Parts: sequence; structure tokens; C-alpha cells
Amino acid sequence: MRLFKLITTLIILCLIGIFVFQNLEILKQSISLKYNLYLVKKAFGVKLYLLVLISLLVGFFIGLSILLKFHFQTRRQLKRERIEKLQVQAAAAQGPANSQTANSFVTVSPESGTRKEG
Repeated sequence: MRLFKLITTLIILCLIGIFVFQNLEILKQSISLKYNLYLVKKAFGVKLYLLVLISLLVGFFIGLSILLKFHFQTRRQLKRERIEKLQVQAAAAQGPANSQTANSFVTVSPESGTRKEG
């Protein structure tokens, strides 16, 4: 399995390298970006490879944050279920002992210090 992962990773990296090498001239071009916020108007130039890289990173972090949200929700739910299970087990373990002590009683006489069970 480890070898399969290594080969798959190398193939993907080679494909990315081929894509970048074949499109190097296009990726080096500068693109003019403009934005208008009605109060502030700005225009600036950015290289296309930088724009693609930023887009990939933003997409990666958005996907990672969604994944982590579900991961932490699942961990929280499992923790709650584990605590509930432990509470049920503790109640079941104490249940027979409590029912036995409920049917019997112990009285201690303060004067003589003797114990009487009934």
C-alpha cells in the first residue's frame, strides 16, 4: 500500500510539473486586476502563476476548514456518547449494590456502639 501511495504521488507530481512546464509562458504573464468599492478604486498587476497559486491555496484552506469542522463535531459527539456509556455502566454496576442495601438496613446504637443488621 505504501508503494502504491508513493507511485500515485509521483505520477500526480509529474503531471503537475508537465502542466507548469508546458504553460510557463502563459503563467508568467502579468494580469491587470481592478476592483471598485464605490469609494475606493484600485488597479494592480499580478502574475498569473501567483493568482493560480493563491486560488489553489484558498480552495485548499476552505476545504480543510470544512473537513475539520466535521471532524471536531464527530469527536465531540463520540466523547458525549462515551461519557453516557460510562455513566450507564457505572449505574448498572451500582444498581445491584444499591438494591441490596435498600432491602437491608444497619443501625448503630450510639450508647453501646453495637451494630444491628436487619
